[in-house]
Amino acid sequence: MLPHAPPLGAFILIYLLALAAGVLSHVPGGVGVFEAILLAAFANELGAAPLAAALLLYRLIYVVLPLLLACLTLLFTEAQRLLPTRQAMRVASGLAAPILALLVFLSGVVLLFSGATPEIDTRLENVGFMIPHRLIDASHFGASLVGVLCLLLAQGLRRRLSAAWMLTSILLLVGAVLSMLKGFDWEEASMLLLTACLLLTFRRSFYRPSRLLELPFSPLYLIASICVVGASIWLLLFAYQDVPYSHQLWWQFTLDADAPRGLRSALGSAVLLVVVSLTWLLRTARPVIKLPDAADLDKAAEILKASSQPDGGLVLTGDKAILFHPAGNAFLMYSHRGRSLVALYDPIGPTQQRAELIWQFRDLCDVHHARPVFYQVRAENLPFYMDIGLTAIKLGEEARVDLRRFDIDAKGKEMKDLRYTWNRGGRDGLSLEIYEPGQAPIDELKVISDAWLTGKNVREKGFSLGRFSPEYLKYFRIAIVHFQGKPVAFSNLLETTSPELASLDLMRSHPDAPKLTMEFMMVGLILHYKAQGYARFSLGMVPLSGLQPRRGAPITQRLGSMIFRRGEQLYNFQGLRRFKDKFQPDWEPRYMAVPAGLDPLVALADTAALIAGGLTGLVKR
Repeated sequence: MLPHAPPLGAFILIYLLALAAGVLSHVPGGVGVFEAILLAAFANELGAAPLAAALLLYRLIYVVLPLLLACLTLLFTEAQRLLPTRQAMRVASGLAAPILALLVFLSGVVLLFSGATPEIDTRLENVGFMIPHRLIDASHFGASLVGVLCLLLAQGLRRRLSAAWMLTSILLLVGAVLSMLKGFDWEEASMLLLTACLLLTFRRSFYRPSRLLELPFSPLYLIASICVVGASIWLLLFAYQDVPYSHQLWWQFTLDADAPRGLRSALGSAVLLVVVSLTWLLRTARPVIKLPDAADLDKAAEILKASSQPDGGLVLTGDKAILFHPAGNAFLMYSHRGRSLVALYDPIGPTQQRAELIWQFRDLCDVHHARPVFYQVRAENLPFYMDIGLTAIKLGEEARVDLRRFDIDAKGKEMKDLRYTWNRGGRDGLSLEIYEPGQAPIDELKVISDAWLTGKNVREKGFSLGRFSPEYLKYFRIAIVHFQGKPVAFSNLLETTSPELASLDLMRSHPDAPKLTMEFMMVGLILHYKAQGYARFSLGMVPLSGLQPRRGAPITQRLGSMIFRRGEQLYNFQGLRRFKDKFQPDWEPRYMAVPAGLDPLVALADTAALIAGGLTGLVKR
């Protein structure tokens, strides 16, 4: 690959010494160390410029192209080996965005470094016979600009923006044409075309309709782009160190004017990077995280009513910020604690809007340099959270009663006990009445709530739990249990217009209420919703339930399992599980999606503080 061959023995010796030095330096691939030794040994004999060009081509053929093939092989073979074909394609699609973002970034690096080094003389002469010299100069300049844009668009691909996919596909095709025109660089053109074909193959992986101008500022991508452009300028100065500088170089447009072409390309690349970076930095102010006003709550209530996710009713507490989808038909609620932005539940609204809302939240976290956390999400939505780089840890299990199968008159010990509770409660004077929104006797319910808090020695919680407030309760129907005509227990009902699922939030009873009051209320609500044609009724989540302390399990899972099994006196999680098991529910896992590493422990602490109302609430219950 060298322009002129030095003595074979000397070359092999220096080559092996350069490889060894690269290994001992612990620099990945020996980049820089290997090249420096060969340049120091052969620059005087062969010339610095052609030797640097040969070394760049060496890296492209023996490093970049093998990395590209290895990524593709890993993408397809491992997915096919581990999963069935349809699932393998789904996994491959999930990995496509980060891998293709890396390949596009590498394509930009190749174009910029190629623009900073001399063209191969024989190829340039052949192209010069067929193409006007000014077109060669323009192609050289344009290829470098395409390289800068590839560096910047890689972030948009990582975030699965459809606009980034479209623009990058066009730029790669244009870059391939320019690479051929500027000096018949078929190696670069092949890499760009292969990357473009991969983008076309995985078109469905880039589903976000967001605009490129809405892309949040990323210091990592900007610093990486600046380093690449700076390295290309250094490579330019090194490759043409024997060419004396003069102002006339900027205006030379001859076929053999490699240095002037490189100078113009370097200046254009630097100017383009500065313009895009300043536009990026000065585009908009950082959005402010604020609690919702009355209009926001009313809008969220309308979206909630049209959904089948009644748990979203907790947005109406007003203690969480709301992130609305641009279409206005979905939202996500979240709170801020420390360096964490914690979203509660999956996005509320149509299924097709969930992925975009999750990405919007990730963008919001990036803008505020915060840790994205999603609390109590369902297993079916975990691929969306994997797409934004999060990992899942199991929190517990939610009990959902299948009302279509529930039959209180069926045989069996469990149903016998529930029949006894329902019949005995009725004989003892218990009755269940459901009030429409705004019709319940709030003053009497407040007496029950205050007595319940005092008896349990707890204070009002927040975030994932509702609190007694007339402003909050006015949105819901309220179930009240009367004992001999006097209210002794209540619960606010979480419902939507969909008959798919109903749930409840606050469950409070007076300490003087009969022992079977709460179980009586649960049986009454199940029978009520079954009669109304609902499919399921949620009894809520049991924290840490279903965690298995298997060897090799994450530390959070093993710690949670130990607390569930041995912390009965403090938390009574097993008692809560036994109570809900009476109603023969189906248990569904619930997860927290967080960044990997130490972040899960910090995120759990931040979320617990949000629920308890602060760190003091964790101690004072």
